[in-house]
Amino acid sequence: MDNTKYIALSRQMALWKQMDIVSNNMANMNTSGYKQDEAVFSSFVTRTKNAEGFGRIPVYFTQDYGIFKDFREGAIVQTGNTFDLALQGDAFFAVETAGGERYTRKGQFTLDGNGQLVTSEGNAVMSENNEPFFFAPGETEISIAENGEVSTENGVIGRLKLVSFADNQKLLKVADTMFENTQGNGMVINPQEVRVVQGAVEKSNVDPISEMTRLIKLQRSYEMVQSMIDEEHERLSNTITAYSQLA
Repeated sequence: MDNTKYIALSRQMALWKQMDIVSNNMANMNTSGYKQDEAVFSSFVTRTKNAEGFGRIPVYFTQDYGIFKDFREGAIVQTGNTFDLALQGDAFFAVETAGGERYTRKGQFTLDGNGQLVTSEGNAVMSENNEPFFFAPGETEISIAENGEVSTENGVIGRLKLVSFADNQKLLKVADTMFENTQGNGMVINPQEVRVVQGAVEKSNVDPISEMTRLIKLQRSYEMVQSMIDEEHERLSNTITAYSQLA
């Protein structure tokens, strides 16, 4: 295979990954607390034996550099539900999962059959003492303060564990709204500048119009690259046929 096809295929693979990421963003545009992803690519330069001298240039391939996680805050929408919580500021709720402690901005919580505060997936919401929250059957006046303090008519029962990180880009997305911290990435528990809003949720930060426009552009670019590959294949086939007829 010649350089033309290698370059085209590297670009096509990059476009395919971008389309997959944009499609996932659009699928989660109504998911509370979702943070959109963006693919990051760079040029990978290869110098061939024919790339020396006047008018000669190296070969540029598209290289997958990674994924940028967009942590901009989404719009906060009032719901009036007691256990719907939104965060204002750079922090995450801490929840306990089967794989260990994870972090999320999706604050659509509820009570399970045991009166435990859990996520919609059934994971326990953690307090700053690394304990779950339990409510008695008769407790109805449940209040969650801006600093994350949880109380009922019987008094304060704990404070939410809110966590901020030194570098959010080092977080590993293990689900659409769930993140895992990585080694060496420092974290602060209950930072002062974070505010909890009770009876509200943070919407996804995906802009559906922008993502739809991006998806259309990616599809067109993919089709253009495919057309170039097909034309190059036809050119080579015609060249081979012409030479075989002269032989």
